[in-house]
Amino acid sequence: MNRLSLLLCGVVLVLALSAIPAGFALDFSEFVTRGYEGKGELEFNTPEDLLLGPAGEIIVADHKNNRIQILRPDGRFLRFITSSIDGKKLLNFGEDVARHQRRGAPPKPAAGKPEEKKPSLPPPGKGITWYQDNASSTVLLLKPIGLALDGQGRLWVSCAGAHRVYIFRFSDGKPLGEFSGQGRQPGLLDTPMDIDVRADGYFAIADSGNKRVQIFDATGTPIRQIYYKEEFKKGVRDIAPRGVLWARDGSLVVTYPTFHQVTAWNLEGTLLWRYGQLGDGKGELNQPSFLAYGPPGQILVADSGNHRFTLIDERGMLVRNFGVVRGTTPGRLLWPRGMALTAQEHLIIADSGNNRIHFFKPGRAFMMLREAQNLARTDQWDDAFPRIEQVLNLHPNNEEARGLMVNALHFFGDRAFQKADFARAEEFFRRILIYRPNDESVPKKLDAIFWAENRDLIGKLIFGIIAVIAALILSWIVRTTFNKVVYGHP
Repeated sequence: MNRLSLLLCGVVLVLALSAIPAGFALDFSEFVTRGYEGKGELEFNTPEDLLLGPAGEIIVADHKNNRIQILRPDGRFLRFITSSIDGKKLLNFGEDVARHQRRGAPPKPAAGKPEEKKPSLPPPGKGITWYQDNASSTVLLLKPIGLALDGQGRLWVSCAGAHRVYIFRFSDGKPLGEFSGQGRQPGLLDTPMDIDVRADGYFAIADSGNKRVQIFDATGTPIRQIYYKEEFKKGVRDIAPRGVLWARDGSLVVTYPTFHQVTAWNLEGTLLWRYGQLGDGKGELNQPSFLAYGPPGQILVADSGNHRFTLIDERGMLVRNFGVVRGTTPGRLLWPRGMALTAQEHLIIADSGNNRIHFFKPGRAFMMLREAQNLARTDQWDDAFPRIEQVLNLHPNNEEARGLMVNALHFFGDRAFQKADFARAEEFFRRILIYRPNDESVPKKLDAIFWAENRDLIGKLIFGIIAVIAALILSWIVRTTFNKVVYGHP
């Protein structure tokens, strides 16, 4: 193999490096928890959906406490969004509302005091009802489950107990409006679960009690109802949806926990793909609930019944199952629900069964590997190499690190070859076989080193052979001529 062939191998290596995906495989080897069961600050009762605010705030649907709890990015308590009557906030109103509804009437007023007005839900309306600036409003956060934050800084909350959606200004929690009410007609809801708002204002709701997903335009006008049907021995039945997420490609991704599947639909209601069946192996789920954005082109699924989370791509193909053990100690999950992935690739989970928030963070090896990959993209291999070695010292079988080490050794070997440091180049190329024994380019590069290293000797040998052949030919010519001249015959 000559220098041109070796250079072509180098070009192939560069093209391979340019194909490294922008997103890295997620790693969550470190963890910390925040919160306990209770009714106070940083205390939860069956937290459901979870998402991030504009400044990294952690927004949690504190389901059975009938409130929204907002935490700082580090997990410290920030504030509540609660129910209100005639504009007056009620911090502990959830249990009172439930008690009034069970009794069917408000408690008798004390002597000499006016009778309290029973809190009640406003009648169902058409489209979104926006509250007037100076008008009082009644907001009953009965069993909030789904959360969405739109591009205008508004927080949308779907309340299963109230069968409607409330809209708040996120910055201060001021109620701005409400949507829908209980019913079966298009535009009405029955036990709504998750909600998600698209960039253009379209929003989707998992209308669980009606066993459909409803899609609305920005005014709240229903434009589509999606039904997913299950075949069984006696016929066909509709399946109740749980989580909804507008994917980056514009499709709507939906979870169906009783059917143990995730599906994707276009805006016309056509099924694009489906993922999952009951189980805990590859391609299997158990009661999936909420969805969240993963790295570009990927989606995180709360695999609630398996007490883990799963990463799939936006074509419905498995990327990885994260095998978190079921339990109550830190690092273990019990019925995980809402999730959010931060810019630093920290995963925050509503650990619903444990009534807490779980923070999963990348470990030291992952951070070093990410730094090495970033350096490799700009051919800063001298800086990347020690980081790769440290990762392999901690995790010798890490496939990403092993692949990066092979690319680094190719780079250093090619550079040494170009500098005619053939012994060093051979050392680098032979080390590749430790990490990739069947690398087909290594024998070719070792051949190139042999020919380049011994070209002078080979040249002299060839010249000598040619000289000997020439001498033999000349000797034959001389002998033939002599015999012809002296003896008259050849």
